Amino acid sequence: MFASKWFAAAATKRPLSLQSVTRILTCLLVVIFAWVAGRLVWSIVEPAPAVARWQPLIVSVNTSQQQLPVNEILSLNLFGRYQANAAPVAVKPVKQDAPQTQLRLTLVGVVASSTPSKALAVVTNNGKQNTYGINEVIDNTRATLIAVYNDRVIIRNNGRDETLMLEGLKFTKPSVAPVSSQRNTSPSNSNAAELAKIKQEILSEPQTLFSYIRLSQVKKDGQIEGYRVNPGKNRILFDQVGLKANDLAVSINGNSLTDPAIMAKLWGELSSASDFTLTVERDGQLHDIHIELQ
Repeated sequence: MFASKWFAAAATKRPLSLQSVTRILTCLLVVIFAWVAGRLVWSIVEPAPAVARWQPLIVSVNTSQQQLPVNEILSLNLFGRYQANAAPVAVKPVKQDAPQTQLRLTLVGVVASSTPSKALAVVTNNGKQNTYGINEVIDNTRATLIAVYNDRVIIRNNGRDETLMLEGLKFTKPSVAPVSSQRNTSPSNSNAAELAKIKQEILSEPQTLFSYIRLSQVKKDGQIEGYRVNPGKNRILFDQVGLKANDLAVSINGNSLTDPAIMAKLWGELSSASDFTLTVERDGQLHDIHIELQ
């Protein structure tokens, strides 16, 4: 009856009334509800399919112990053979006057120190730059860094000592001893006690450093070139670190001293530092002076 009314209304092109639409929607909802109710009833009446109970997979394990060939493994000497009375390995001394290396390496910078573990060299090889310590192999070569001086380093290439000069410097025979022998590494007991007292004083009051190492500004054409270095009231620290009178300090920890603004920044950093590297110009060459306060 409702369908006939709807078709009749459609045939006459007259809109359905609200009452007719309501009746149609009600019929649809009744049909849907009846279908859902039927599914629920059928799910209760129909027995659920039986599900097989899960059982763990039984794996047979051979529990019989197998004897490891320990003696055979030990006989391989995987970590070398122990020799109780083996002769000590002789350490080959560094040849300070070694010939210039033929390797295409560029020595960009050095940090020379009386403590070998703190000596560093910055080397460029095939466009790649890296920093090396003592006894480290230079990338893509068989050469090992064995000594670091102020203007050069010594590398051991296939058992042969060779010299690599700092970039921009010409190869010459070393005319001075290395940094480690220039410094007074074995002071007398009285000097050692006095030096330790001075270092402790500087650690407690960093500004006292400039009473032992005096700096005076050097200008050229109105531009700061650096700071002239001279000993202060007690030159024991000055001599111990390897400084010389009238050295020209140009940078601290790689930071240029030609900018007054950087000096203020560095002072804040150095006030809490226990060591730093002072780069000085001496006889036209740059030297890194490592100053330790501990």
